Amino acid sequence: MIRVLIGKNGYALKKDLRKTIADFVTKYGDSVERFDGSELASIDSVLDAVRSISFLEPRKLVVVRDFGQSKELMDRIEDIVGQVADSTDFVLVDEKLDKRTAGYKYLKKNVEVIDYIPLQEYESEKWLTKLAAELTTKLSPSAAKYLIARVGNDQLRLEQELIKLASNGREVTQNLIDDLTEQQPQSKVFDMLDALFQGRLDSAWMLYKDQRAQGEDPHKIIAMITWQLTQLTLAIHAPMKTVDTLKSAGVSPYGAQKLLRMSNRITKDQLKSYINELATIDEHIKTSADVESALETYFVFVCNKQ
Repeated sequence: MIRVLIGKNGYALKKDLRKTIADFVTKYGDSVERFDGSELASIDSVLDAVRSISFLEPRKLVVVRDFGQSKELMDRIEDIVGQVADSTDFVLVDEKLDKRTAGYKYLKKNVEVIDYIPLQEYESEKWLTKLAAELTTKLSPSAAKYLIARVGNDQLRLEQELIKLASNGREVTQNLIDDLTEQQPQSKVFDMLDALFQGRLDSAWMLYKDQRAQGEDPHKIIAMITWQLTQLTLAIHAPMKTVDTLKSAGVSPYGAQKLLRMSNRITKDQLKSYINELATIDEHIKTSADVESALETYFVFVCNKQ
């Protein structure tokens, strides 16, 4: 058996890898050899491992993590695969494999390749409610959406946060999520913009200073503001202002609802001025302006437009 595990959904990939190893050990014993592609001086050790036969167990398992980090291994992948013994299970793992390489194209054509794709937010919502049931706690679909919006759509973090929330023995509500989880910067930027577009300068600036106190770089905050304005542009210029329209453009259902509410308070001319002013400030920052002062100027500009 030769399998290749790749993809950006590290949670699902690692879970499958752990199961593969555990199932093998249960069935055949602990004849497992592990390698790290980023640390391989040469591929001779991998070749020896896949070619040799285990004398103590009926089969052996060879696992190479980050195999794409070894140029020699990728250049000779066809040779390695061709020498895998019939009694050897060979598993190649890499979350960041470059799919443009000839090595990947050969693997895709000749062996089993599993690409673990990150869940869409609606898929994460279903997964979370199922996980909550397994943890014998109650999590409504709306609470699942709120948790994803607050901490991000990363399965590992979502699992950790839900386990923590479930340990209280209470229904997981929005209030409980607020009390026990830390909001991700992207969600905070949305709240900050929401305050700005309502003309609440003090609240918006307080949210900004809170992010700075937590170590967020102001240039990163500018990048997130730019991204949020891009999302808002979709909502304002959409031919039909509906959640389904924004979902088709890749916006999460929860994010779409927030964007639509915000878009009702902003005209196209206002949006254009916000984008132009941010571009001007960004250019000044790259030359001489102080980032903090430039952002404060931007906040005042937006609030004065209300």
